[in-house]
Amino acid sequence: MDTEFLDSTNLNKFRSIEYATFLDRFLAFLLDFLITFGPIFYLVYLGYTQKNLMFLLISAVLGMLYKPFMEGIWGATLGKMIMKITVVDSDMATVGLGQSILKNTIYIVSSVLGILGHFWLVGTERFQESEGYMEVAAITQDSPYSTVTIIWMVVIIGSCFAMFASDKGQTLHDRLANTFCVKNSSME
Repeated sequence: MDTEFLDSTNLNKFRSIEYATFLDRFLAFLLDFLITFGPIFYLVYLGYTQKNLMFLLISAVLGMLYKPFMEGIWGATLGKMIMKITVVDSDMATVGLGQSILKNTIYIVSSVLGILGHFWLVGTERFQESEGYMEVAAITQDSPYSTVTIIWMVVIIGSCFAMFASDKGQTLHDRLANTFCVKNSSME
């Protein structure tokens, strides 16, 4: 395998770098979703059925902090760990918390929209009078944040699909933070 530069501005050469593919990262995302879905969904369910804003806020904050803290402290989320992927900078060092927060700002904005939607929901009379999870889920569709959230989800998907235009498999949010997702075999 050829040695290559991780970043054209970096003068240090590294052994062959195997960038995580779209499929690798998508499978890591699915694993993370499965790992976090149960607890977060349960908190949302409790928030909806017990009409409790605190459960809704805890679920949103957990979802918001999971990726930045996991990647910023351990270099990978649980899904990435299972898929043997590490988030690194241009020197092949695992990213710090600040760089991870920058990389994950796109998801943090999504969570903030969710938090605003929760405040809106709890403040509605329809929510207070609702009698079940499905009824509350239907009410959330009337949120003034719904359209913005959908548009933001398109931005996230677009950022992720930008990997196909990158020879290093970077999403737009990776490029913003100058991060790379590499297979752990590149780190050995």
